[in-house]
Amino acid sequence: MDLNSLLYALGLSGFFASRAFLPAFAAAFAMKYGGSVPFLGSVEFIQQITEKMADAPSWFTHPATVWGLGGLAAAEMLAERSPEIRELMEDGLVYVKSGLSMATSHGLLSTSDAAFAGEVISQAGFLDSIPAAISGGITYFLSMTRNGVVSILSEADEDDSLGMRKFISWCEELWATFGVWILLAIPGAVLLLNGIVFGVLYLIRKRHESKIEAARIECPKCQTRIHCFATACLSCDEPVKEPVALGLLGGMQERKESDPLAQKVRLIELKRSPKSGEKVKGRGADISCKEDGVSLFSDREVNEAYFATVDARLPKVLIISAALGAIPLLGLIAGVIFYRIQLVAPYRRYLPWSKGFVTKWLVRLVLLILALLQLVPGAGVVAVPLMAGINHWMYRSAFKSGLSKAGLI
Repeated sequence: MDLNSLLYALGLSGFFASRAFLPAFAAAFAMKYGGSVPFLGSVEFIQQITEKMADAPSWFTHPATVWGLGGLAAAEMLAERSPEIRELMEDGLVYVKSGLSMATSHGLLSTSDAAFAGEVISQAGFLDSIPAAISGGITYFLSMTRNGVVSILSEADEDDSLGMRKFISWCEELWATFGVWILLAIPGAVLLLNGIVFGVLYLIRKRHESKIEAARIECPKCQTRIHCFATACLSCDEPVKEPVALGLLGGMQERKESDPLAQKVRLIELKRSPKSGEKVKGRGADISCKEDGVSLFSDREVNEAYFATVDARLPKVLIISAALGAIPLLGLIAGVIFYRIQLVAPYRRYLPWSKGFVTKWLVRLVLLILALLQLVPGAGVVAVPLMAGINHWMYRSAFKSGLSKAGLI
């Protein structure tokens, strides 16, 4: 094991922080078939691997391992496109990433050392396992850092109505594939770049956490530190007079909210507890906050106000959508983002993943035809408002059906 092999193992951590199977597939593919790929074939490390594998094939570069990882990578990419599936996978995936980072680092090191070729652990010395263990530990830390920054985006736009998560996903997948190959050619440069990127992400996460903590206030009754936008104390239920108002994407505003009912509606719309303002995970009509035990949709008055608040936006959204529809292509994109945030996100983020998945694809089939109409000059003025209206009606109906079955409305 030489210095370059150690750099390769440590450098992989930055890629596994964003994806579990794709970096493993990229590494295994490069080591198995890199000799026949123009760019990879000229990399000295790949040339050495090719020579050693001719005499003693590695478990990591066995065709079954390579293409098995390829299938899992493809499944992971598809799952990343669905907010519902992504939410189900999110918590446990960090451990999978750390484990695969260790396995891939070990596979890379064992393949690069002729003394290890064809063995997994049986012939591996203690010192040679250290880089793999370090790689797994670093991957865990970087994954938590990356997830912390991604959660900031999710708090503002959980359903990715703006398309930012989708754009970031494409960038991560490109980097997780080609970045691994570049790592094999110039490990030092990739390590430096990953260090800068994750250093910036770490600072962003810490700044956000400190900002949220600084915005907390003390409950006048029990001195518990609570969110400044909460409607009541988390511990003693003391009402908060005029909490800080929140914007449509969750940003704290300068003004205070004097209407407690309106504040509860906005907190629920942002998937926060209507009492403590704590972030809530999960989906369905029976969703509740783990911090204060409050069920988000237990109050019929708040539920009715929730529907009324979103419904009141419809006329304005239709007018703006019609204006945006007059602009070819860019107007369509802007219109879709606008009505998703205003009319769809408040309902979609609470639909169970099965119902949300079916509703999403039913809507897409209808909207595909309407989107094509936007290409006809002048037709976008009608097409985009129709898309907004259909989206609103279908997601509203699906959400209201769930509350009705639970006897909450």
